[in-house]
Amino acid sequence: MDTKEIQKRIDVMPAAMSAKGKNLPEVTFRIEANSASSMSLRHAKAGSRWADEFHQISGKTPSELLAKAEAWIAALPTAEETRMKEFMTALSDVIELGRKSGVEVEFVNPLVETMKRLSSNIITDQRVAA
Repeated sequence: MDTKEIQKRIDVMPAAMSAKGKNLPEVTFRIEANSASSMSLRHAKAGSRWADEFHQISGKTPSELLAKAEAWIAALPTAEETRMKEFMTALSDVIELGRKSGVEVEFVNPLVETMKRLSSNIITDQRVAA
C-alpha cells in the first residue's frame, strides 16, 4: 500500500464523520520512527466550542489501521440518533431537576410521559409520519 492509497482512503473519512453528525472532524495517519503506526480521529465535542473528542487507533499495517478507522466511523450513531439521545438526556435532567426542586407533580408528569413516549418510539422505531 502506498501513500497515495492511504491518502485517498483517509480523505473521505472527515466527510463520513460529518454525515454522522460530528463537527469539525479531522483524521491523522502517523508513521513514526521506532514506533507502531497510528491514527487519530478527532471531532469537536458536542455542545463545546473548544473541547475535542479523540479516537486513537493502533495497528501493525496501514491496511489494518484504515480498516479499523472505517469500521469505527461506520459504527457511529446517525446524526438523528445522536440528536435524539442529547435531547432525551437533557429532558431527563430537567425531570430530575424538577423532582429535586420540589416542582409540583402536574408540571413534571407531562415531561415524564413525553420521555416514556420517546423511549418507546426509539425502542420500536414508531416515529409519527409528518
